[in-house]
Amino acid sequence: MILLIIALVAMTGLQRFFDGTSAIEPARAAVPAWGPPDFSQALQTLDRDVERSRARLAAIPDSWAAHEALAMALHARGQLNGSHEDLAAALESAENARQLAAEPSGPVLSRAIVNLALHRNDIAADEIARVDSFAVPADPPDRAEAEAILGDVALYAGDYRAALERYRAAEAMYPSAGSAVRLADWFRHQGQFERARATLKAGFDRPQVTPWTRAALLLQLGAIDLQTGDWAAAERYFEQADAAFPGWWLTRAHLGQMAAVRGDFARAESLYHEAMQGAERPSVMDALAAVLEAQGRNEEAARIAQAAAGMWKARVASHPEAYADHGFEAALSQGDTAGAWQLASLNFRNRPYGDGRIGLARAAAARGRDESARAILEELGRTGWRSTEQYRVLAEVCERLKDQSCVASARKAALAISPLAFDPRSDLLFFSNH
Repeated sequence: MILLIIALVAMTGLQRFFDGTSAIEPARAAVPAWGPPDFSQALQTLDRDVERSRARLAAIPDSWAAHEALAMALHARGQLNGSHEDLAAALESAENARQLAAEPSGPVLSRAIVNLALHRNDIAADEIARVDSFAVPADPPDRAEAEAILGDVALYAGDYRAALERYRAAEAMYPSAGSAVRLADWFRHQGQFERARATLKAGFDRPQVTPWTRAALLLQLGAIDLQTGDWAAAERYFEQADAAFPGWWLTRAHLGQMAAVRGDFARAESLYHEAMQGAERPSVMDALAAVLEAQGRNEEAARIAQAAAGMWKARVASHPEAYADHGFEAALSQGDTAGAWQLASLNFRNRPYGDGRIGLARAAAARGRDESARAILEELGRTGWRSTEQYRVLAEVCERLKDQSCVASARKAALAISPLAFDPRSDLLFFSNH
């Protein structure tokens, strides 16, 4: 989910870095009547922005602003294309900008955004603390983004009340598509699905809606239906997203998983292969491996899953905070329970929110520590976090502990969210399913 939220930041924030034909220029109307109409043209536009930023940097290599502009161009392209390499390069440029800048100037919001995208949350928060020292007060969009970033940091720290306060403050300062997604995400995590839907729908009327933004909002609406068990409605939203911004790899991946759960494995494979074009995307490779395994093509599945696991391992080595959760999933799928525990623990230390706690519980259970897993999940329930995943794992753990009362309670909670909570086809859902 963070990918879509940060992508919306890339689309709507920090417009001063781009010229009037950029893919992320501010919108002039709620209807997406401007901006690149599809993924291919948006990528071409951002390719141009990156090259122009690099040319400018070559001319003035000691300018922190030039490093900052390159960081944001790379970040936007990385979010659009799902490119780890671009995000890593954006981080390097942002760090160079910070080193060159004299206090109290510097790449405050840009460095915070780039670090947040790679889950370096403490650095993002430290950078935002500089906003109050600006000689010229930040304008409303930038102040709102600073507040929202602090909301993200609070959310991932597990302080949901503080996150909501920050998100509401950001919304009051400057309503945007990004603030709508953040608020909706908060409501969804708390099981308030109707409020999440209504908040997302309000995002379509915000002043920065491009075809890319519209597709991201539609994917989020589909995610809510996916998580609440209306898979047909979810697929319709994903189809609308594909029509709103054709060719986006992330939408094709969402559609691929829906073909898989319908049993149309040939269509799923085709969509996943489309989604893997243009960049290394181990998340799509993992989904494809599951489709192959469902057809009994185990050798092909294992080969692709192992290749994806190798990519995740390399990314964990270079940017551990950003990829610990993905690395955990890969280790678990490969039967490396010790490695999965290590990565789940790292992810939890960095982001002790709902998904981080669920991962920790799953890693504990995989090592036979069912009592610990149960305690982690029951503590999570007391925070207000609500997802079918937490209750599915709790039911499995309590089944092994032979506590039928706990099993019944966990199953009831999961089914109250989604009637398909225990449908075995859920194992083919890899995108926006928790």
